[in-house]
Amino acid sequence: MLKESIKKYLENYEDKSNIIKIWYVKEYLQTHILKQIYNFDDTKNLIFYWWTSLRFLYNLNRLSEDLDFVSKDFNDYEKLASFLVKYFEQFNIKIDYKIQKFRIILKFRNFLDDFDLSFWNSSDLYIKIEISDYIDFCDNYEVKIIPVFKNNLSILIKTFDKNTLFSTKINAVLHRKWEKKDWKNLLKIKWRDIYDLFWYLSNNFKPNINCIIWVRDINDLKEKLKWIINNISFLEVIWDIKNFLEDDELLVFFESPDIKKFLLEKIDEL
Repeated sequence: MLKESIKKYLENYEDKSNIIKIWYVKEYLQTHILKQIYNFDDTKNLIFYWWTSLRFLYNLNRLSEDLDFVSKDFNDYEKLASFLVKYFEQFNIKIDYKIQKFRIILKFRNFLDDFDLSFWNSSDLYIKIEISDYIDFCDNYEVKIIPVFKNNLSILIKTFDKNTLFSTKINAVLHRKWEKKDWKNLLKIKWRDIYDLFWYLSNNFKPNINCIIWVRDINDLKEKLKWIINNISFLEVIWDIKNFLEDDELLVFFESPDIKKFLLEKIDEL
C-alpha cells in the first residue's frame, strides 16, 4: 500500500522537523502524480519546469509545493483530475479536487493523520498542478527528455533545456509581483525566487537570453539582476525559505554580508 511505503520512507527522516516531513510526504505523492501524467496520453507531452522540476531533475535542495507545466494545446483539466482520482482510489486514498484557470488543486482528505502530522491544524494535504499555455515570449528552446528514478518509480520527464529553465526563473525574479501577508510580515516579492537564482548561479547555469522578457542583451541582464541583489533584504529571503530547506546551514550564509558579494560576482560571470 502507498501509505505504508510513505511511512517506511519517513523512517529515514526521524530527525527532521514536522514541516519538512510534510514536504517529503507531498513529494512522494508528487512522484506518483508525475508518473501518471507522463503515462497519460493527454498529458504525456507536458513540459515540466520551475521549482519542483529542479528538485526532481537537478537535486535542488529546496522542497517545493506545486507541479508546474507548459503546454500550448492542453485544456481538459477535468479529464486529468478524474484520471488522477481514479489512480489513487486503488490505494484507498480519497481525493477531492477543484479546477481553476490553468490549475488543478488536489485535496488529499485527512491524509496526514496516518503520519501523525498536521499543517495549520489540518490533516488535509494539497497539491497544485498548474499547466500554463504562456510560452510565446520564447521560441528558441529545446525540449529534453530526462529519466528520473525516485521512490521506486521510473519516469521519463519532458523539460526545457537547462539554459531556458534558468531563463524562466530570471523572468520571475525580474517581473513577478507577489504579496503575502501574515501576522508580522509583508512580502512584496516571492523571496524564494531569489534563493532559486542563488542555486542556479551556484551551479553555473547560463541563461537563454532569447527567452528573457524586456532584456536587450547579457549586459542589460547583469545590470538588472545586480540592482535587485543590491536592493533586497536577505533576512526576508530567509524568512520565506526556511521551512523549505532540508538543512539550515545555508541560512547562516544568507545572514552574512558574503551572500551579496557572492551573488554579484556570479552575475558578473554570466
